[in-house]
Amino acid sequence: MPTEIWKAAEDIQDKVKTLVANHHPELVLAVDEIVILFREKATKKGGKVILGTSKKAPAILNILADVEYKFIIELAADEWTMLSDNERTALIDHHLCAFQVEEDPKTGDVKYSIAPPDIGYYYGEYERYGDWRPKDSSDSDDTDTNVTADDILNT
Repeated sequence: MPTEIWKAAEDIQDKVKTLVANHHPELVLAVDEIVILFREKATKKGGKVILGTSKKAPAILNILADVEYKFIIELAADEWTMLSDNERTALIDHHLCAFQVEEDPKTGDVKYSIAPPDIGYYYGEYERYGDWRPKDSSDSDDTDTNVTADDILNT
C-alpha cells in the first residue's frame, strides 16, 4: 500500500513565512518556493523516528506545480499531531536552517543547497563532554536586516 503524502495547510506555510522573516533573511527571496508536505507515517533510521526531512525540490516537481519550488520540508503527520505548537515551530525552523541560498557575485546565478546540521553529537558524547567542538569563526552573524514578518506575509 503506497504512503499518502499531501501539501500542508496555508497556516503552516504562513508559519514558514514568519520564521523566514524573523530568523532567515537569506531565504526571503525563496520563501514562496518552499513547500511543506506531510507523510502519513514517520520513517525510522537506526531505530529512531524521523520527524521530517529537508530536500531540494526535484525539477520534475515544477512540471506538476504552478510554482518553481526550490525546497521541500517533508514532515511525519503521525508525529506532528503529538507535538506542541512550540515543538512544531522548532521542527520547521530546524529544517529551514538547512536551506542555503547563495548568489554568485560575478554571474548573478543563484545556487540552492542543503547544509548539514552545524552540530552533531551522540547523547552519550554530549553528556560526557558537553559542547566540546571548536567553534568556526565564520559562525558569528554580524548581518543586520530590516525585513519584518509583515514584509513577507503581505506579499
